Amino acid sequence: MCGIAGLFLPRNGPPHAADMDAMLAAIAHRGPDGEGRYATVDGRYQAGFCRLAIIDLETGEQPIVDEAGGRVLSGNGEIYNYLEIRQEHRDYPYQTQGDMEAALALHRAQGDAFVHVLNGMYALALYEEAPHRLMLVRDRLGIKPLYWAKLSGGGILYASEIKALFASGLIAASIDERALGVQLTHGYVPAPATLYKGVRQLPPGHLLRIDADGGIAIERYWHARPATNLPVNEAEITEHLTQLLGDSISLQLRSDVPVGALLSGGIDSGLMVALAAERSTRPINTFTVDFEGSPVDESPLAEEVALRYGTRHTTITLPASDVGASLPRLAWHADEPLGDPALLPNFLIEEALGKTLKVALNGTGGDELFAGYGRYFQRTIEKNYLRLPGWLRRGLIEPAVSTLSPMTAWRLARAEKWTSDPGGYLHDHTTFFAPPIRDLIGWPNPVGKSAQATFADACEGERQTAMLCADINTYLSGDLLSLLDRTSMSVGVEGRVPFLDHHLVEAALAVPETIRTPNGRQKALQRVMARPYLPAAVIDAPKRGFASPVLAWLEAGLGKPARRILTRRETLERGWWTKSGIERLFADPSRHGFRIYQLLMLELAVRIHVESPAAACPPAEGLEAFADVS
Repeated sequence: MCGIAGLFLPRNGPPHAADMDAMLAAIAHRGPDGEGRYATVDGRYQAGFCRLAIIDLETGEQPIVDEAGGRVLSGNGEIYNYLEIRQEHRDYPYQTQGDMEAALALHRAQGDAFVHVLNGMYALALYEEAPHRLMLVRDRLGIKPLYWAKLSGGGILYASEIKALFASGLIAASIDERALGVQLTHGYVPAPATLYKGVRQLPPGHLLRIDADGGIAIERYWHARPATNLPVNEAEITEHLTQLLGDSISLQLRSDVPVGALLSGGIDSGLMVALAAERSTRPINTFTVDFEGSPVDESPLAEEVALRYGTRHTTITLPASDVGASLPRLAWHADEPLGDPALLPNFLIEEALGKTLKVALNGTGGDELFAGYGRYFQRTIEKNYLRLPGWLRRGLIEPAVSTLSPMTAWRLARAEKWTSDPGGYLHDHTTFFAPPIRDLIGWPNPVGKSAQATFADACEGERQTAMLCADINTYLSGDLLSLLDRTSMSVGVEGRVPFLDHHLVEAALAVPETIRTPNGRQKALQRVMARPYLPAAVIDAPKRGFASPVLAWLEAGLGKPARRILTRRETLERGWWTKSGIERLFADPSRHGFRIYQLLMLELAVRIHVESPAAACPPAEGLEAFADVS
């Protein structure tokens, strides 16, 4: 787990000088254990690396230079099946004992097809000197980030975080107005776009090649598709998926430093810890987080699982924090605004973990594989509404309701997407900024087609499978995994996600809906998988989504500076919203608190990365410095 940055220039293109010192300084938090660099004699390829030492503590430095083969590799993340690759390619002249060099051995044997063998979470940069060619690779699920930008006259910059591109001195930070509506409605900007003009993210499961003449080609090498070798009956499917999850955990326990696990009172983390304890040669370090004042305390359920498996268990109690002091820091680390309020609680969790360990397993992905969200199931009120004739719904009811409540009319209309547009249905049930709300604040920009709709339309299989594919390709990578990467790497912790081994993802997508969620029960199949391992109280507990106390934050002191920030003269002059629109949101914070939070994070991103670029993380001094109203 590390950070990478680099510059590639065509052989005949104009020269560019990137400030590699500043680029690496911008991502130093990703790799506090060391730094490495490489540059060709002519300077047309330069690579920088910040290291978080997890595997091969003694010889795992990067970039790795293969002098005989004329290749240079740097990578962020982990290749979990490196031992198997090294065993199969024993004749390669290894210089390290680590995981990344296995990719070089595999590439020598198989060429660019090596990407199909790798199992892990990674962003790779592989340079070949003789043809003067660079290949960038991002892992299948997008667990690790990778950003890039074209340079005038040819060539590209790349880095693990956007702020490193800005620090190069070659890319100016400015907002891409076309992405604003997308960011607003999704809460993030789906790949390959970003919020910033000229900055792209390599999508999950893609690779980018740039040749000596500056030609760029981007190729998708993996799709989240249902496997074709799934067993037939439920018992065999259950056993097969449990074995795949166990195999993934076995690989992800590989580390030369202690590995911990986040253990909530839920099925995902509980099953993960149970299988990890069975496969570990030493007790697992587990951690449960309890927030002061939280209405839900899952620590007793977590402690029950920890006791059953003899883990070294710690409950971390986090006090109510000064939200305003943390948000500017998080806006700096996130680069792009993440509208998910879980960003702050997760940061506090990772910060607490970082005091005792470097690696932590977590259950991210379980909901997307086993249908753990209510939006994968048609609501009863919608089902009943759709029994009415279409001419009555669209011609009379919705127009009449819209005169009293445009939001209610929109909610009625979205019900029809269950059958005709399942991806759009997903989007409409997750967005905080539906058309009536955009009208309310005076939002002028188009939003385009939902990203979920694009992926659901392309997915093979049943409606529910198409919905899972859509979320895996959008919400999972754009929100959850971005949140995990930024919060964990900000404090030098590596977050591993065993549920997102690609073999398990493909198998889970192949499960029929009648077995995955019989009678519409969320995560029913996963409950069957977990029954032999977890207490009944954990298995049968209702799903509790992680709810950040946004309303409490606003009432406790966030509201006043947030209002001033969002109504600053310079902010309003951009024309993205109106002062009266913001006042309407603040007039009903119980309804609009999450929307206020999302707009605040957007505004902070613009202030910190565009208006007054911050070379270093802002100090924990609160929002007052951003709340001046001209």
